[in-house]
Amino acid sequence: MKSEKWYASMASRKTSNQFIKAREQGLEVPSSPRKGKAGKTGHRHTEEFKERQRARAQERNLGGVRQSKRIQYNGRTLGSTYELRLAEDLDRNAVKWDVGKRFSYIDPLGKVRTYTPDFFLTEYNVYLDPKNDYLINNVNPSLGFSDREKITRVMEQNNIVVLILDKNSLNWQAVSKALNP
Repeated sequence: MKSEKWYASMASRKTSNQFIKAREQGLEVPSSPRKGKAGKTGHRHTEEFKERQRARAQERNLGGVRQSKRIQYNGRTLGSTYELRLAEDLDRNAVKWDVGKRFSYIDPLGKVRTYTPDFFLTEYNVYLDPKNDYLINNVNPSLGFSDREKITRVMEQNNIVVLILDKNSLNWQAVSKALNP
């Protein structure tokens, strides 16, 4: 239980809140900020402002999906154990690879998005993307369409080749077979 001394010290404090000051001085209380979602106060940005911010982020190579895992391997950051298995096998077979670069694409809903393949095979000019088996052909809840559909759009719109790898294809033997059918 709080002491009387504590209450007295709280009452003697000076406040900087304009609403409390006005009420204490018997003045008209300033109007409160607009209410946003769920009754919270704050500034609501216009769609035009949000679109400008999205464009700036893309110009600066920012945004996108944050990796759920961060696995360090030979000075590179990988985002899953699938990626780690593939990287180790590529290195075992002396296949030169690098991380992929970011590509823009337009999704089925007309929104500009970005996609970054996980691997780039420098000698083959091909990108590799190990994927969760379920999300390859099923709708990704965060996007509203499948990863296969996303990657197909990226390939068509950027004129690149991306091989989608399931859990059984995370090795150089499977990749080389896909490269030379």
